[in-house]
Amino acid sequence: MSDECRVCLLGLIFLSSLLTGVSGVDETHVFISSGENVRLSCNNALHDCNSTTWNYNRFRNSTAVELIGLGIKKKNTERHERLSLGSDCSLNIRNISTEDYGLYICQQWTGVNRDQQQEPDAHVFLHVLHVSSSQTEISAGLSVTLFCQLFSYTGVSCDDLIRSERIQLFWVNQTGVKLTRSDSRYQISSSSDHCIITLTTTLLNEDDNREWRCEVTQRDQVKTSVTYTVKSSAQSDSTTSVIPVNSTHSQDPSTTNTHTTKAQTNSTTSVIPVNSTHSQDPSTTNTHTTKGVSGVDETHVFISSGENVRLSCNNTLHDCTSTTWNYNRFRDSAAVELIRLGIKKKDTESHERLSLGSDCSLNIRNISTEDYGSYTCRQYVNETDACVFLHVLHGNFIIM
Repeated sequence: MSDECRVCLLGLIFLSSLLTGVSGVDETHVFISSGENVRLSCNNALHDCNSTTWNYNRFRNSTAVELIGLGIKKKNTERHERLSLGSDCSLNIRNISTEDYGLYICQQWTGVNRDQQQEPDAHVFLHVLHVSSSQTEISAGLSVTLFCQLFSYTGVSCDDLIRSERIQLFWVNQTGVKLTRSDSRYQISSSSDHCIITLTTTLLNEDDNREWRCEVTQRDQVKTSVTYTVKSSAQSDSTTSVIPVNSTHSQDPSTTNTHTTKAQTNSTTSVIPVNSTHSQDPSTTNTHTTKGVSGVDETHVFISSGENVRLSCNNTLHDCTSTTWNYNRFRDSAAVELIRLGIKKKDTESHERLSLGSDCSLNIRNISTEDYGSYTCRQYVNETDACVFLHVLHGNFIIM
């Protein structure tokens, strides 16, 4: 067998193991909306939680982060205050955010020195549904875009989840009717690569109290959803605001319904919309941010073509002569250097539209559909890269 065939075969085996499970591993897919509480089951065979360890990975090749070590919560993690260990050794997480998606692994250890692993491991893939809005307060007659994204473990692509787990994202109206591209009032666009579906519409005066809901289904069963309600502003009869629906979250995560391949229950949650203000000054453009792990700070920026945008470096250094910005359109494409050690490269097609902000951010004027992709800011005296995914909305489509 040739080396190329052997590599392909190994890749298929690895992907199959992620999607269907491997020997000695118990896999569960849990779907939850941002803002809720969740309980991740260890499926433990041991009742002594002093033998239990919980590890976390967001990326396939990232270093595992230990959240619970032999029953003791680690306090050196960013979210330790939101974590607790249940009496059945489950991992409880309060107030879920888009930072929490990924793979959680529960292991139990026996023996005098806790050095003998008790199988099987429990692999829990946590998928987080989140909705943001292009506006928080707009005038009737103007358009609003709602972005609905399912954040999932990056070891498996959204296309793979769609095929293997039959995952679907869609918008429904307040009567539960699915919105489609054939409805002239709504513009529905989706990107299976990033599990995003958007709804764009022009608000009418009679839209007061109207609801739109984004749902995620697995094998035709609703797993979780997020509802948006339009409310009239008290300050002006001609102004409406897009606000989240109120929901009640259990104070005890162990009572929260988890959405696994075995338990099929519905839930709704409230979300905080993103305020997006467009200006001739790119430094004033707001972004939708999520933090990464393993030395990477991730941000997802949604912008319309023709506008200006500011991509934050989240720098810890005020001297921008240490700053480099690289660009990748595709995952495996060669990186293009836009800014090197504070100096703009003039051999790039977009150099005339680029500038470096006083805080080392990258400003891009007059965004086009050619600008979508991944932008990475690196400062060479610290280890934290800032990875910014720029999504460009053009007409009825999001360019990812």
